[in-house]
Amino acid sequence: PNELALMPPVLRSDLPRAGHDDALSKCEEAVLACFPDICLKFLNSEAAKHDWDSQHLISHLLDEQEQGRQYPKQSSPLKRKRPEKDEVDVEEEARRRYEKAEPLVAKGREYIRLHIKAAHRLLKAAFPQRYAEDIEKLFKQHGYQLYPTYLALDMACWSPDAEPARVKKVGARRDHLEDILKDTVIEAEKDALEAFNAARTVCEAKAQARAEEKQKEEEEQENWERAKAEGTIAECGCCFDDKPLNRMVHCDGSVCHWFCRGCARLNAEHAIGLSKYQLTCMSVDGCDATFSRDQRKLFLDDKLTTALDLIEQETVLRLSGIENLATCPFCPYAAEYPPVDENKEFRCENPGCRLVSCRLCRQETHIPKSCSEASTERGLSARRAIEEAMSAALIRKCNKCGTPFIKENGCNKMTCSRPGCRNVQCYVCHRSCDYSHFDDSSRGGKKGNCPLFESVEERHQNEVKAAEEAARQKVAEENPDVNAEALTINFSDKVKQDDARRKVANPGP
Repeated sequence: PNELALMPPVLRSDLPRAGHDDALSKCEEAVLACFPDICLKFLNSEAAKHDWDSQHLISHLLDEQEQGRQYPKQSSPLKRKRPEKDEVDVEEEARRRYEKAEPLVAKGREYIRLHIKAAHRLLKAAFPQRYAEDIEKLFKQHGYQLYPTYLALDMACWSPDAEPARVKKVGARRDHLEDILKDTVIEAEKDALEAFNAARTVCEAKAQARAEEKQKEEEEQENWERAKAEGTIAECGCCFDDKPLNRMVHCDGSVCHWFCRGCARLNAEHAIGLSKYQLTCMSVDGCDATFSRDQRKLFLDDKLTTALDLIEQETVLRLSGIENLATCPFCPYAAEYPPVDENKEFRCENPGCRLVSCRLCRQETHIPKSCSEASTERGLSARRAIEEAMSAALIRKCNKCGTPFIKENGCNKMTCSRPGCRNVQCYVCHRSCDYSHFDDSSRGGKKGNCPLFESVEERHQNEVKAAEEAARQKVAEENPDVNAEALTINFSDKVKQDDARRKVANPGP
């Protein structure tokens, strides 16, 4: 192993101490847990008067409120700032809009002609090194949708996993993408241009991310080589990998133990899973020291920091011993309240929450309904979601025009009834097909393919049952307080009789 991995631990006296800063920070966090809208400037001045003792300061603020003196408030201390429009994930926005775009056949013949013509022009201008027939083939494979076609063409330019593509020499003269169709007023061309611009924006963002990732890897490699030359490489006390010291963190004990940031982050995630906020040293020497705030910033992201802060605030509130303390079930806000018999509702004053909840069931308020009545009502909504999932399992949609249909009998080769479409698709796998797609060898198929004939009642029953189980599991996870009996779906005798008659009429092959 590297000699530097055996270097003696660094004494704590050689490092800056952060005890005072931690005391200030912990006092602020404890007070903000009870008074999240308090003015931070006022908080700091009052905390200094109470020697940064959070218990004394909280009691003082409560006494002031009882005497009618309110503390200064900030406008929105905990409210999360909405991201600016240019900060929105453009890839996610484009994916939602174009990956499940409406089929072109639903737009009409003239729209389709103009849209495909405009898309061809844009794609050929964007990828001049690709042959037109190759672009056309890929365009057809993606159902003449411009957005996924552009992404596939772009991936072929850089991904080592993409299928090798033919390329041609590109002349000096090229169309300017910004000038193509920029002044069009035709809907089909405008839609093609919007899809093209969305795809290009996503691909440019991905290219930028790849470049940044590559640069980061190169910088890390240079840092490793530099640390190796300077002799500043040490062994992680948890995974025992060698790391540069400037990529490691240490505990704040009198003898510091060093760990790589990945292990420190995993330690934090494990603590959050156990509802703990203290991050203790991972050394096998039995060290019970923690990590200073400056060290924590090196391996904690905003999400982990927020989770640890919430756990700490909740712990402080539980141990504060404040009489008649009530908490919001949706955020860490707490306040002194009269007994629950006198006031069953908790009104959160946190500007980032402001929800009104029931203090008995700790759900959103349902007054004047009782907790049991509200639970029953939530059960009805959850059961309705299961019923809708079961109905959706029965309904197929044409994969060209989107027209819904339900099969009652006959073979699995379905023809769309919408005029102008007449698409043929398989009832089992939903793909467009002909008779060779099925398992009937007399019609050009082969054994092992989708069945041409089967019991439609049995298929419907199996698919509906699977959809019901999946939906029931989902609503149970989202509504843990709802009684399982409320999710039971009961069918009338008439429905059961009709179901039995259909099974007799359609016994299958």
